[in-house]
Amino acid sequence: MTETRRLQLHLGKCIEDLDKLHNVDFKSKRATMLCKTAQKLFETAEEAREKGDEEYSYVQYMKYLRVVSYISKDKDYSKDKTYFNSMIGTKNPNKAIDAAENLKNSLIVRYKKEEQAQRLQDIKENELIKQKIDENRKKAMETVVVSDPHGVPGLEEVTIKSEQLYTLLKSGKLKVMIMDARPGKDYIESHINHPACISVPQECISPGQSAHVLEQSLPAASKPVWAERASMDIIVMLDWSSTAFIPGMTLHLLKTILLKWDVKVQYSRQPLALSGGYEDWLLKYPAFTTNPQVIPPSQESTLDDIMLDGIDYPNFSDLSPPPAPVNRVNKPGEPAVDRSSKSAALALYSERARGVATLLEQQERIADTSLTLEMERLKAEQDWEDIRQHREVEQRDEMRAMYKLREQEIISQLMQLENKQYDMEQENLSLREQLEEYQRREKEEAEKLAESIVKASEEIPVDDDVQVAAAASRARIAAVRAQRDALDRRREALETERKRKLAEARAKRKPGREDDGDAYMGSPTDSPGATGLNRSQSSPNIAKVSSDEDESAAPQFDRSTKPPPPKMAPSCELHQRDFQPVWGDVGRGLTGLKNLGNTCYMNSIIQCLNNTAILFTYFCNGQYLEHINRSHSTRGAIAEELAAVVRALWSGQYRFIAAKDLRNEVGKHQRAFRGSEQQDSHEFLTILMDWLHLDLQFTIKPPHKETLGASERAWHEYTKSKESLVLRLFYGQIRSTVRCTVCLAHSPTYDSFSNLSLELPPHAARCTLADCLNLYLNGETIPGWNCPNCKEKRDAVKKLDISRLPPVLVIHFKRFYVDPKEYMCNAYRKKQTYIDFPLEDLDMRQFSLDCPGNPLYNLYAVSNHYGSMEGGHYTAYCKSSVYGKWYKYDDHLVTEIPASEVRSSAAYILFYTSCTRS
Repeated sequence: MTETRRLQLHLGKCIEDLDKLHNVDFKSKRATMLCKTAQKLFETAEEAREKGDEEYSYVQYMKYLRVVSYISKDKDYSKDKTYFNSMIGTKNPNKAIDAAENLKNSLIVRYKKEEQAQRLQDIKENELIKQKIDENRKKAMETVVVSDPHGVPGLEEVTIKSEQLYTLLKSGKLKVMIMDARPGKDYIESHINHPACISVPQECISPGQSAHVLEQSLPAASKPVWAERASMDIIVMLDWSSTAFIPGMTLHLLKTILLKWDVKVQYSRQPLALSGGYEDWLLKYPAFTTNPQVIPPSQESTLDDIMLDGIDYPNFSDLSPPPAPVNRVNKPGEPAVDRSSKSAALALYSERARGVATLLEQQERIADTSLTLEMERLKAEQDWEDIRQHREVEQRDEMRAMYKLREQEIISQLMQLENKQYDMEQENLSLREQLEEYQRREKEEAEKLAESIVKASEEIPVDDDVQVAAAASRARIAAVRAQRDALDRRREALETERKRKLAEARAKRKPGREDDGDAYMGSPTDSPGATGLNRSQSSPNIAKVSSDEDESAAPQFDRSTKPPPPKMAPSCELHQRDFQPVWGDVGRGLTGLKNLGNTCYMNSIIQCLNNTAILFTYFCNGQYLEHINRSHSTRGAIAEELAAVVRALWSGQYRFIAAKDLRNEVGKHQRAFRGSEQQDSHEFLTILMDWLHLDLQFTIKPPHKETLGASERAWHEYTKSKESLVLRLFYGQIRSTVRCTVCLAHSPTYDSFSNLSLELPPHAARCTLADCLNLYLNGETIPGWNCPNCKEKRDAVKKLDISRLPPVLVIHFKRFYVDPKEYMCNAYRKKQTYIDFPLEDLDMRQFSLDCPGNPLYNLYAVSNHYGSMEGGHYTAYCKSSVYGKWYKYDDHLVTEIPASEVRSSAAYILFYTSCTRS
């Protein structure tokens, strides 16, 4: 079917939606009737397929196959198979199977393309909407500024006049919120008539409040408008008559609450105070108030509100001139003054008035100074109280973070100890089987020896010395057997006691508070679209924990071998990153990663990639900057953020950091990684590899296809002459060959891979990596294959071969599977199979074709998954290319481990390299 004949998708958005549509109700259905139904379904499916409706055709084919399957189980069918097969059609079931399989593959590809196209369309629409909103807001601001002579206050201004506010409200082009900070009763009596005018009562505002606390005390009618404050263009505050934000006063406190203690909101500009307050608005625009006849509130003297008891004012009676004595006799030389004259009285009163005026000026100056001092004192007290409260909160947060961190470490240790215990039990079981086999052989040899001794004793007379030696030998054998029996009993007792203590420890840690989110819950899958592990919140504020906490001392290393500095300043350094670093002198590459809430899956993969020698050198020396690709949807941001994290991990100056910016950037482009749910590390690795390849692409000169073999030609068709270091390091190629069992005609195809996903041998407690590779590469029989040579359906054998080995070989084990007993519920289980894999000299020649390059690989990193489907945790084991030792990366904790601990049943993803390690 050609692409142009396909009808548009209309029944669902994924193949799972179609699977819900092909259920058939078989109640009260006879086999003969079902045969007619099957025939109609098959014809309908064929017609829909011819019309190009792949979805409807697929659903009808699946319904047909369900009906045929039901008929084959009917008792009437077993009695007369020939009759029913003729009604169904002998070739129709096989034809329906092939058609349904082809349609399913086609639909999966189409759904994926549709999803990608819809995602791109959503991104473009969101960008256009955001751009349009910004343009409209800008035009509105410009229109208001041009059309209104008063204009909009500049960004540096802190007040707004009533005329300006009136113009803004009348134009309606900007979203304006008015916060009335007068007492609540005054607001009810009269306020500005505007939908976004709310009451923020003066009695609810106090120093040191947060916006959240203030919101709880607001009137019910004000809360919905208050919640929209982040979207407002301008916020205006007012009281009765203030003309500015005076420190310590109501408007200043409210402004401080919004700008400093409203952590959830980022305001476009600082709030403005209405010059002259509500009094000025009421005088100029009484028609735009709810009650223009309101009586102004009583204004008490400002000086009465200020405590001036500590100021000693002069007494007017002490400073006024003393009264003239009665019957005073003038001294010689003094002028005689007539006190009864009018001019003398006026001069005296004028002199007294000047003295009173001087005193009043002094009193006013002292009052102003006292007011300023009082405001400064109140502000200092407020700042002190704020600092004290924040210090107490920080101390509580720090203690809580320490306890949560310790709890997380203990849970992680328990999971790892349980895994080690499982491995020990498996090893003990293997040793016990070997011991039983040895004892069986020993018993058989002893019986044969006893028979030979009996025969010899019958033939040859035995003297007394020989009899004594034989008796002593039997006594020694009996003593050894008794000692071995005692050791077995002692070992069984110790094993019983150990299991009892382990059960008690598990029982103690299972109960917990309902609101405690620190239990590791999860459901990982191997399918890229499935939800991964769900581990609880595990992101304490580790950055605030003291660097003196107990931890194994990091070894001292030679710092002279640090990577060279970057060639140029990365563009991603233009913004400040919040690594939340905890400082500490550790070895290069031995820095941990803080858990940001179920991000252990991401931390494990980052540490494995961080120990890929060529990759971290590529990021540390800045060479990646020459290959940044801005045309991809991620615009190179994923590569830049990963490079920043790698440089921080190799700086050697942090004990651990937080990869917040990388996690946020990943979440922008993949919805599954946005929240705090645990995800599958294999799924994250596969998607990250594709992103990095696209972010770091560079174009090469296309080769002449005529000179290339089939494998190389398929490889260059896949890359389209666009390569990257990630492609050259991690990507390989698989050849799939389908061979007809009759004519032996074969049809090879080639596919690329960034990692090999291997099935585990079924029902095996232990296996080897070679077993998994053989199971993956061995041929499988395909019945009913359309042979292009025979022109008929034949049985065929499908065989996989590795046609191109990458320098870095990543191997993933499919440990998670759907329980067949609970298939309809999608209940996943985990295989705890212990896989024995080599740490050095993995020889891939027997598993691949004649591939160029070095076929010998050394292990350098392992991503582990501990726990089960009910709870899980990821760690990483990595071998440092600098120090040549193995280290365990358990989120923020990095500790050295012996090489003997690398193999375990927790191994989930293996990283091998054929490159020469420095």
